[in-house]
Amino acid sequence: MDNITAATSLDTSSLMVGIPFPNLTNSSVISGTQLEDKIDSPLELVSDEQLRLTRLIVQKCLVPIITCAGVSGNVISIAVLIHKSMKTSTNCYLTALAVFDILYLITSMTLSLKHYQEINEHWVYKYIYLYSRIFIDIWANTSVSLTVTFTVERYVVVCHPIKGRAICTPKRARIITLFVILFVVFAMSPEFFVREVYEKIELRNSTNVTTYQIEFTEMGESHGYSVYYNWLIVLVFSFAPLAVLLSFNIILIRSVCKANRLRRRMTYVAVNRPGERRSGEQTKVTCMLIGVAFVFIICQLPTAAMIIFNTYIDLAGVTLTKSGHNYRIIAGNVANILISVNAAVNFILYSVMSTKFRKVFLRMFCDHTKYTLGRNFSEYSYSTGVSSVRRISACRDVESKRLRKFADSNSHSPEELIKHYRLLPNRHRSQESLTSKESFSRSNGFSQRAYTDTVL
Repeated sequence: MDNITAATSLDTSSLMVGIPFPNLTNSSVISGTQLEDKIDSPLELVSDEQLRLTRLIVQKCLVPIITCAGVSGNVISIAVLIHKSMKTSTNCYLTALAVFDILYLITSMTLSLKHYQEINEHWVYKYIYLYSRIFIDIWANTSVSLTVTFTVERYVVVCHPIKGRAICTPKRARIITLFVILFVVFAMSPEFFVREVYEKIELRNSTNVTTYQIEFTEMGESHGYSVYYNWLIVLVFSFAPLAVLLSFNIILIRSVCKANRLRRRMTYVAVNRPGERRSGEQTKVTCMLIGVAFVFIICQLPTAAMIIFNTYIDLAGVTLTKSGHNYRIIAGNVANILISVNAAVNFILYSVMSTKFRKVFLRMFCDHTKYTLGRNFSEYSYSTGVSSVRRISACRDVESKRLRKFADSNSHSPEELIKHYRLLPNRHRSQESLTSKESFSRSNGFSQRAYTDTVL
């Protein structure tokens, strides 16, 4: 979808996705951007060739590749994030973000089919293209809103931890996500009534040919829609989110740096403080979300720059040449592909920056024993507040097989089985605590298995 030049009928495929640019006039061409009639200069011929090459690379090569890779990565992300060990409020937002990224990528692939002439001229595709433009705005603006939402939530958790424990819960995150979706759908609902597919009869080679074109309705040509509504959408879903993300992420970066300095100082006092590991987990989550937000900002900045540029040429009444118009379309294609990259890259960010995400992914999709036996896993007891480290030993399988063989070979009572199990050497225990506190509790007969929760 190409909303940055949504009012032009020259190349709607290069419009900026997700951030509509206001249609300042009621005509089908933006005021002040009429092209000159001369198209024979060398510069214009070069720009035409560059535009053709850009469309070939971006629309016919990069868009299918990014769509396939992004959809696959986001599907895997959803499978990992909904795992029972990943139930947090932040992961609820990230799951919803992955869903709308998938919808965005699929819809952008649908819009790129416009560059295939056989498909573009079919009347069915005109309706698909019309509604795909609307839905891709909804998907993109919902992703923007969710990114802002989990950034604000992370600010509350880091800077106001006591309130964060009470406010930031998975149930509340699901309610807020639903509210965000409904808000975006309500805000974008007028888009369903501003364009229609019109049937026209044209004379080609002495033959009447029926064509289908997308044009503005009476509502779409009104001053209220073309100026006030479009500018409101631009402010709410473009400039305001960028300002909020920059502000809150600067605060989060300062908080993370402060926490790291404090942790280094406390290392000399108490190396194994019960809450130290938990604090480290929250810092890792914060760093990952900061990375997601900054990738989003970087990918959205070219779109914001295009909006500012188009605003300038419209308000100043600047007339673009044919080459200037072509270069603007090329810039629009580049900005669009960056937004698609942003929708596809989150799986890589999670895998690189989240230890817990990698561990759950390996358990779900790879050989379980290959990535667990002989490895250290962190545990956190919510009843005692003690963190510990356990080593998964290969002797566990040997011990289990031996006990199962003993139970199957003869008919033994439960007391005999328990006695036989207790006589096994301690070195054959399946899990061995590496913390002194748990060893002390075992020796006093108050051993309690800690709740296993792998850290990020």
